[in-house]
Amino acid sequence: MKTKSFLSLAVGLWLALAFTSVSAQGLYFDIGLGYGSGTTELDGEDMSDYFKSFGNIDELAVDFGFKLGYGPIAIAGSNPIYVVGVFNGIGHRLDDGRDNIQFNSYLLGPGIIVYPVDMVQLGLSVGVSWIANQTSLPGVELYDSDGGFAWDISAAVDLGGENHACLLGIKYFSASNTLKVSKVKEESSAISVFVKYSFRHKNNK
Repeated sequence: MKTKSFLSLAVGLWLALAFTSVSAQGLYFDIGLGYGSGTTELDGEDMSDYFKSFGNIDELAVDFGFKLGYGPIAIAGSNPIYVVGVFNGIGHRLDDGRDNIQFNSYLLGPGIIVYPVDMVQLGLSVGVSWIANQTSLPGVELYDSDGGFAWDISAAVDLGGENHACLLGIKYFSASNTLKVSKVKEESSAISVFVKYSFRHKNNK
């Protein structure tokens, strides 16, 4: 509980500082959702394979998050570059129609966005990670993490004008955390197709 409260406070302070220090002219912001396929391993054991051994399950990965930052940075002769702060995560859900378990992994950290050509956006983010898993399985206790590391990489088509855009893209997310008490290593990853709204300035001259 203390960890979640601290992280919530950190995100709130980060957002407040970002909004007061970034002018509207240089503001970058995007937010959206994605859907795809996920994998979660506990000490090397694939949880999808483990639960499928008990019967049929439905499986889905949901990606969500936002970026806030500044750009484009004025570097002579360069393509538009943005420096951003990132908060995002994935939810990898396994459901047998009666009970479910969802492995939630998060990332908070810095990122960079580059436009190699006018309509193509490439992004890379790295940062601290934590988990908040949940389940409807009776008698199952899920532990928080002691902290970890996460990163993601994305490519998107930018459909928009000077300021507002719709981003259609694909992203790969990976997180590694060590669970409290049990000290089990949780490795989660997902590949997803996403849709985002973006506000940005693309002219760096």
